[in-house]
Amino acid sequence: MSDPGKQAAGGSARRHGTIILGTATALLTTTCTPAPPSATTLRVALWAGGHELEIEQQVADRYEALRPGVRVLLESAPNGYEERLLTSIAAGHPPDVYLLDSPDIPTFVDRGLATDLAPYQEALGFAADSVFPQVLDAFRRGSSIFALPKDFTPMVIYANRAVLEAAGVETPPLAGWTWDDFRAAAEAVTRDIDGDGRPDFFGFDFPRNLYQWVPFVWSAGGDILAPGGEVASGHMDGPAALEAYAFLTGLAEAGLTPGAQFVQQGDPAREARFASGGQAFLLSGHWTLRVFRDLVADGSLDLAILPIPHHPSLDRATSVIYASGWAVPPNAANPRRAIDLAGFLASPEAQRIRVRSGLAIASRMDVAAEIAAGDPTGVERAFIALAERARMTWGAYVRDFSRIEALAVEIMDRRLLNGEALAESAGDVARRVDEELGR
Repeated sequence: MSDPGKQAAGGSARRHGTIILGTATALLTTTCTPAPPSATTLRVALWAGGHELEIEQQVADRYEALRPGVRVLLESAPNGYEERLLTSIAAGHPPDVYLLDSPDIPTFVDRGLATDLAPYQEALGFAADSVFPQVLDAFRRGSSIFALPKDFTPMVIYANRAVLEAAGVETPPLAGWTWDDFRAAAEAVTRDIDGDGRPDFFGFDFPRNLYQWVPFVWSAGGDILAPGGEVASGHMDGPAALEAYAFLTGLAEAGLTPGAQFVQQGDPAREARFASGGQAFLLSGHWTLRVFRDLVADGSLDLAILPIPHHPSLDRATSVIYASGWAVPPNAANPRRAIDLAGFLASPEAQRIRVRSGLAIASRMDVAAEIAAGDPTGVERAFIALAERARMTWGAYVRDFSRIEALAVEIMDRRLLNGEALAESAGDVARRVDEELGR
């Protein structure tokens, strides 16, 4: 998730994106003014920091204006969020509302730690058909809804048009492109201009983590788990997955991505290298758009948003979606007011305020369309179009998915660092994932 700190398994791409944009405190609590003695105080747990937290405070301020006598206290824990939240609920001192990240859904929902909000839809003015369906479905279990969607992002390919043009490469179409197209473009832009035998310009940066590379497996017609999510063997080490691993490691082995040191340590310079013209393509979510927005506005960066490339045998790609939503713990001190606040935090008004942060796409289709209509670059429209081709992360359905992510990172590492056959490392990891799933 660019992705210092939490790039390895554990935590969603969205939370990785938050860290990129500057959260630094272990626990940050903000309010505008102290609550008067007679006021009802509602506590909201989230992981926002920096500019995003400022935007969330604006949302809270608006709710306070609409509900005189109610104060909203934002409690942000960028580090150790899930553990802090579980502890507070178990200790009987939960927040009134909490932000539920897609990889945490099974942990909280399966353990009965989120209130079913479906019975309150009409009272809250929440219309299920107004939300992107694949986003809402992640928070659903049967007819129950355990969180009201806040926002989301698909993983996409950012393209630097100037780099492509300098190499004589046409910008690929939004309709889709193949692995062959992608590799050819990466080869065209990768150059050694100072004659030292090492590239100065690269096509891509290596996607080491599962949250990054899983759409390549899907876009080869495969998956990492069986349909019910109970088994990895035969899938994570299946033919389609192996083809995806071979394609991605082949890019690194051909020198089309920066060196092996970034396999283990991450690549903290990838956004800067991309923006400055040293890299043609970047795999990321909507959160990275805020890093580039000023450069796009002043013409320094000619940016295109493209789909994940797909296997040549298929006609389209399938990307991955990461989302978050507002949930209410079952032991909230004031459940009626907490549910009302959750409804407002997911409302069109709150989402219109929130999109100013630029981190994600509003979960309501009408709000997302409004934002896209006002974007002269076409970037927002491209994100929405690509979201329609995407599916939710397995983490929204499989408990403790971070353990699977931690194991899966070995598959391609072992190839690039030790020369191990992909079938061997993938088979070993798949067997260990099966053990995790069976616990």
